[in-house]
Amino acid sequence: MALKLPLQAPEFCQNTLLKEWNLQCRSGNLLSALQKHWKTFALVVFANNYESSKEDRLAEKFLLRPMEHFLCNGDPETILKSLKEKDQPSQLCGKVFKNGEPTYSCRDCANDNTCVLCIDCFQKSAHKKHRYKMSTSGGGGYCDCGDVEAWKSDPYCEIHDAKTKPMSDQNPIEVLPEDLTDRASALFMATLHYVVQMLTWEQCDCLPSEIQPEGELDDSYITMLFNDELHTYEQVINTLQRAVECTQEEAVEHATIVDREGRSSVRDGTFSYCEKARHIIEHSTSRHGSKPLKVQIMHTIVVAHQKFALKLVTWLQDIIGKSDGLRRLFCTLSTQPYENGESLIEKLILSDTQMWKNARMLVHQMMMSGVLMDQECKKQFSIIFTKHYPSLIKDYATDDHDFEVSVASLSVQIFTVCSLHYEAITREFVSDDHNRPVSITSLSVQIFTVPSVAKMLVTDHDLLDVIITTFLGFCEEKKNNDGKLSFERNERSTSFKRACYVLYDVKYALICRPSPDEWSDKLRHSFLKGFKSFLKMLKMMQGMDGVMRQLGVHLEYEPEWEGAFNLQLKQDDVITEFLEWCGTDRKVLIEAFKLTLEFLLKCKDKPATVKREDKTVCGHKVRCLKYDVSTQPVSIHLPLSRILAGLFLHFGKLGIAWNSPEVNIEHLDMAEIIEPPLRVQVMVAQTQAGMWRRRNGYSLLNQIGASIMDNNEFLIHLLNKYNLLSWVRKDYDTPSGQEDMVRQTVTLAEEFLTLLITIISERYVLGIGTMDEQDITKREIIHQLCIAPMSYSELTKGLPVNSNHETGIEEVINDVAVSKKPSTTMGGKGIFELKPEFYKEYDRFFLHYSRTEQSKGYYYFLQSEEAQMKRKKDAKEDHALPPPVPPKVTPMFEPLVGLLQCDIMVHIMHLILQRTVAVRSRSWSEAQVDRVLHLIGLALHEQRRATLEGNHNFDFLARALKDDRNILTLLESLVADHRNISHDSTDNLLTWVVKQFMEIRQMTNSNVTASALDELSASTRQEIELAKRQKAEIAAKRREKIMAKISKMQKNFIQDNADLFESTDAELAKTPSDMDVSISDSRFPVALGRNQTSVGYVGCQHATCILCQEEQDVRHNSRAMVLAAYIQRSTVLSQNRSKVVLNGDKYDPTFMSADLNTDVHTSSCGHVMHADCWQRFFDALLAKERRGRPFRFRPSLSYNVDNSEFLCPLCECISNTVIPIVPVLSSLCKESDQKSIYITFNDWIDGLQKTVQHSIEKAKENEDQEDSLLFKPCPLPVVTRMLAESVARNFQLLWDYVSEDGSEQFSDSMKDMIKKFASDSYSFGLGVEPDETNPRVPIMAWNTCAFTIQSIEQILRHDQKPLFGSLSSRQSDCMGSLVRFAAVCGQVMNSDLVKQHCLKVLSFLIMDSTQANENMCILDVDLFHYLTLLTMTLPSLHVEGQRSPLSIIPTGGINNHHALELVFTAHLVQIMLVCDISSHCAMEVETDSDDQKMLEIYTNVRQLAGIQSQTSPQPWQVTQMVKEACLPFLRCAAILYHHITSIPVPNILQEAGCDQFEPICRYLAISSPLSSLFETQGDIIQTLVMRWCSNSTLRDRFSASSDKIITYPLPINRLVPLPEDYSELINRDSTFTCPKSNGDDTRAPTMCLVCGQMLCSQSYCCQTELDGVKVGAATEHSYKCGAGVGIFLRVRECQVLLLTGKTKGCFVPPPYLDSYGETDQGLRRGNPLHLCPDSYKNLQKLWFNHSLPETISHSLETNTNLLTFDWQHL
Repeated sequence: MALKLPLQAPEFCQNTLLKEWNLQCRSGNLLSALQKHWKTFALVVFANNYESSKEDRLAEKFLLRPMEHFLCNGDPETILKSLKEKDQPSQLCGKVFKNGEPTYSCRDCANDNTCVLCIDCFQKSAHKKHRYKMSTSGGGGYCDCGDVEAWKSDPYCEIHDAKTKPMSDQNPIEVLPEDLTDRASALFMATLHYVVQMLTWEQCDCLPSEIQPEGELDDSYITMLFNDELHTYEQVINTLQRAVECTQEEAVEHATIVDREGRSSVRDGTFSYCEKARHIIEHSTSRHGSKPLKVQIMHTIVVAHQKFALKLVTWLQDIIGKSDGLRRLFCTLSTQPYENGESLIEKLILSDTQMWKNARMLVHQMMMSGVLMDQECKKQFSIIFTKHYPSLIKDYATDDHDFEVSVASLSVQIFTVCSLHYEAITREFVSDDHNRPVSITSLSVQIFTVPSVAKMLVTDHDLLDVIITTFLGFCEEKKNNDGKLSFERNERSTSFKRACYVLYDVKYALICRPSPDEWSDKLRHSFLKGFKSFLKMLKMMQGMDGVMRQLGVHLEYEPEWEGAFNLQLKQDDVITEFLEWCGTDRKVLIEAFKLTLEFLLKCKDKPATVKREDKTVCGHKVRCLKYDVSTQPVSIHLPLSRILAGLFLHFGKLGIAWNSPEVNIEHLDMAEIIEPPLRVQVMVAQTQAGMWRRRNGYSLLNQIGASIMDNNEFLIHLLNKYNLLSWVRKDYDTPSGQEDMVRQTVTLAEEFLTLLITIISERYVLGIGTMDEQDITKREIIHQLCIAPMSYSELTKGLPVNSNHETGIEEVINDVAVSKKPSTTMGGKGIFELKPEFYKEYDRFFLHYSRTEQSKGYYYFLQSEEAQMKRKKDAKEDHALPPPVPPKVTPMFEPLVGLLQCDIMVHIMHLILQRTVAVRSRSWSEAQVDRVLHLIGLALHEQRRATLEGNHNFDFLARALKDDRNILTLLESLVADHRNISHDSTDNLLTWVVKQFMEIRQMTNSNVTASALDELSASTRQEIELAKRQKAEIAAKRREKIMAKISKMQKNFIQDNADLFESTDAELAKTPSDMDVSISDSRFPVALGRNQTSVGYVGCQHATCILCQEEQDVRHNSRAMVLAAYIQRSTVLSQNRSKVVLNGDKYDPTFMSADLNTDVHTSSCGHVMHADCWQRFFDALLAKERRGRPFRFRPSLSYNVDNSEFLCPLCECISNTVIPIVPVLSSLCKESDQKSIYITFNDWIDGLQKTVQHSIEKAKENEDQEDSLLFKPCPLPVVTRMLAESVARNFQLLWDYVSEDGSEQFSDSMKDMIKKFASDSYSFGLGVEPDETNPRVPIMAWNTCAFTIQSIEQILRHDQKPLFGSLSSRQSDCMGSLVRFAAVCGQVMNSDLVKQHCLKVLSFLIMDSTQANENMCILDVDLFHYLTLLTMTLPSLHVEGQRSPLSIIPTGGINNHHALELVFTAHLVQIMLVCDISSHCAMEVETDSDDQKMLEIYTNVRQLAGIQSQTSPQPWQVTQMVKEACLPFLRCAAILYHHITSIPVPNILQEAGCDQFEPICRYLAISSPLSSLFETQGDIIQTLVMRWCSNSTLRDRFSASSDKIITYPLPINRLVPLPEDYSELINRDSTFTCPKSNGDDTRAPTMCLVCGQMLCSQSYCCQTELDGVKVGAATEHSYKCGAGVGIFLRVRECQVLLLTGKTKGCFVPPPYLDSYGETDQGLRRGNPLHLCPDSYKNLQKLWFNHSLPETISHSLETNTNLLTFDWQHL
């Protein structure tokens, strides 16, 4: 055998090839001719390991295009187009859904919840205005638009409605040309034969003889790794790294391909080389007894032909979609017998588990686009599918792949249709190693949910019996010796669990129930056959998993219970559907009831073990079953009992009586029927009594038994089962010494009475009470809302659902409840509150209440103000909680009412009331009285109803008034003497019952009046009120004594410490508040310059340490105090997200970019600590973390101490540093005569220019020195010698105006804290290691101050709040501390370093670009950052080394004023350069000279820069534009200088909505009008403007190839706009594919809400390495877009993801809400979602306020489930 690779394409001539194929086709040998061609060219195309694009091109040329030409015998495009035109208009949409694509199901019109529409059909359909549900497809299904069997109404959308013309019965094959039909038949059979052969080929080193290459094969093999669902990604990746010695990236790529496609080639080479890898993989993954990964050594020729087979599957799917005739022809050929009586489609179905994932899914898609899209062929396919279904399920059960890739998953497409091959398919499905999505069994949902097909299958092919019998085969393996199912703990085999998918197919087959007219004898026979098989399964479950009370034995392991519960939950819907089918036909119902009864009687206890004994109560003797629940096993699994009760409920509807001859149950002993559920009830009661250590909470009603058996007999059986026969005897109160047993008996009696209330009053079940489904839903909602107001989702969780998982809440909710809109805060929900008129329906003993809910409901009911008002108005009672009037029972259940008047019931009522009246009774409890009064109330309700209806069969009144059992007498005595009743509610209920007695006696015309009762009640109320007043008086007197004692103690303490209180009062009198500043006069305040407003006396700021609780004055030379703070990098204000600082080591932060791409933000919670207290706290936290780290399971994820993170000790807000609290700056320097110093702006600039110029020249002289710096500070005397004498004197005074005092030094702790915060700003801001000596440390400290001010200003502007007075205290404290820190930061740094920074900053604006920064222009720099740096560094420019640090802080003098004027002028030039004002459509407005001057300046500036404007704007436009654009800069400057100078701001700046420009200019002493800044400052400003505008770099910025030019004012960033309808977002993003997986769908598409980019999140394919850590796409993007902080929307899950750093994140509610004001994360409910603007604004605020890290930290602290999440992989 020989074949040398790579192969070269032999000579190829398409025409010659087509002639040969046509010749062979006519002779019937087309398959051989094709195989001959494929034998060579399949290897040429697929065996050379070409790129996929080249493979596609070659396959099209050599393989696919020739087949299309052969098929069409001409141009394929022309021929196929003409065939398409002959198709009849399609009524079906049939769009196959991709993974993640939105689907819609109409809750009003769909026959079941599997009927869905695509978004295009939905948008054009009537269902858009109906109640619909939205979800995302898992892939594989198709749109049901046009399928009349899927919809009750409106089956067509507007798109397909136009195509509903009368359909012809003509076979679409007949419209095909005869010769084309012949060619197509031969071609389809040949290609399908080849596909089946290669996809199921099991030999790895050779091919079928027809396509086996001639000669000797090369030793060229591939190690093929196959997918399963047992091994994790990590296991596969680690194994591959060892086996094939690849990098982690390569291993991840292999693992991703294996997971996505089902197999991947991990190594190629010789056989021995590949075999070595296979051995390592199998050995590594088979440890600990686990199943190893499947690996095969395959020859390259086998792999090549299998690739071509997959290509042919896709080609076939495409070709048959070109014509209905071709589709019908393909379906007919594929389903006809081929070999051994099996069709080719059968071979594919039965070989499903032999194929890999990608092959399976492509074959399934071919089936859906072929046989399942043709209605005639769908029935044929369904018959084939059902025939093999059991075999497929069995194979799947032992498979290790998902159900969605199993052919069994197609059942939902079929089992609304009928089939025969179910058994074979099922066996394969169970034994398969893939999940159901890739199994052929997953196609069942496409078949079994089609009504016509399903009914045909049930009727003609015994579908139900086939499916259930298949499952019974798996149940046999789980049976124990008693014939019951038994499950083991930690069972390794998953076959039974996988086989349980069969129960879903039973449900699918039963969804489309027949109408009464559709029943036939054949359908009845087939249905009852399946029902009998189902009863066999229930018989195995009846009584399984029995539990026994353990006495004196410790259970080391809890018995296995989960398997039984899961099975019961899965068959609940099936039982419901069977009952619905039975309820539509009388004959079926009777036969089903007989069968159920037969199976139930087979499950009863064996006769040899059944013992009976006679019991007598009140003269009634009954023979009872003897079974002690406390010592014998009890099972809570009673499905046969439940289904029998369900069948009985349909008797009345179909006119069947219990004693009807048709039922024939005369021999039936009802005591045996009710025995199992009674045992469960007793076990629950014993649990309440503390006799069991385990509570199962299961209850089954016994109303059927009570309605059939004699009332007294039934109660005796109950008493016997509860062991209460001795309790009902009058002599039970005689002491016996067994107090523990008595307490248990008392509790059992309470549970017994509760059961009686349930049996008698719970009538809201169809068939028991006379009500409809809406009444049932209303009652459920009423009792849910009596617990508390609830949201829609909370209500639906507590409501029962039907087979379509509908609760019916929408039809009734507005009748009984009022909707309250959600709050605007994040996470707010819309809630429903019960309408007041429905509180009367509240029942304390509602069946579905748990004990906790019962207590909550009672408490809420009493506290509800509306309920109290309603009760006072209607019942004239304050707090009585009477039983609501129950609905009337149906005729079959009328005996239930008789329980209330039977002898034993009256005896129990009388007995308990008698014990209540007694002075002492050991067997009595007030809870018993509550329940008896409730029962009496029910009896009185029934008596009233019977009296009004004239029903004389019920006469509770007569029995209750007998002399020997006069209940009314006992009640009246209790009203007169209620000392044994301690609760007001019981007392009120008692009064209500007595009143009802009297009213009903009056209704019976008895000679009774209510006067005696009124007198008795009045005297009783007087006694109660008197007792209450006496108690209140005693309490008031006691309170007065206590307060007098406390007052005396306070006075004594003040007298003993008089000196202390006098000094305190004096200090309080003279010390103002912390930030109190006073104005010396009433003039408009000015913060800067010669006219600066004087600051009056500033008192010391007081602060209390939250750690030691010590209060202290904040001083610069005392013990330092700090604020907990958090520093984070930020891009929130960024105008260019493509520029993010990722490498902080090389970044120069001196000149912040004008686009603010990345900066540092500081926030604080505002809580104060001593610096040393905080240090001890953090050291202790650090020691604790390091000490516990080796022993802890996980680290604390809400903060990371290695990054200096901690939680504020008081509020637990995330922090990573502390801000030193510096006193008000005006208090650090003494008042001086600085106002007398005057130097013009022109002279000031001149002096600075000479300083910078001389410093640069000095630096150049020393540039040959190794450690020379760029700037060498020039001494002040040198500068003054170069100035005029008058100017020199004032210039020198600018740096000498503060009187020196050597004592004014910062304390050491204050210096340390200043240095720490500056260092933290540097390290966190640049993402580098801390380094206090780095020259960039002070720059980053000043930058975070500037950026935080800008952030605050934008927040206030966005919220339309005033500039001052609207910040929260935490923001205000943080802002003040941050500015004052920045002002003094330079004083603890190296003075030469600060001077150098100052010179560098000055050089940018006042020097030529040739002497300063050659590559920068005025447009490149954010000038507010520049102003901040200049303000903070300028005081140090000419300070000598001996000067006190406190003498060089900014104070708002001439230096600061001129610095602001310089920078502000530069900013105005910036604005004029970048703002192109159009004069089009401008109004003609009269302009003044100032506006005209501004226009001239604007024109001149742009001319200097070489900018040509198309039109000249109006003068007023320029002025208006400049004012609007520069206002944010001025607002920031006002904040900065307010906190520096402590000059109060004018009142107008504390008001919202006013014109701020003029007040801010006056406050900052800026000349008005703005044109004066250019005209009155001298020639030097003109020179500077010319220099700024003529910069060559600036001209380059305006070139077409330049970066984005920043305009002003900077726009406020917002999160990306989202569509109003969430389905639009899902549909838009469903087309998003993984960027690294060749166009494959992504599993978790995630959208960045900051920039809108879509990401492939939570996937190995898109993981990258960041700082040596593997991170997901979202984490990586958060660093590129948000500098480590991100906010994302996970589209398919409908949840918002917040990320900070690599290891922290959380989920928050999305901004999309349903009509009830609730979110739907995960789309679990499916309600239509629409964008809530308020919720999205809250998210915007969260992001814009830099609150994401704080939100994440709080979420991690409060939600422990988030701690195990691998956030870095998202």
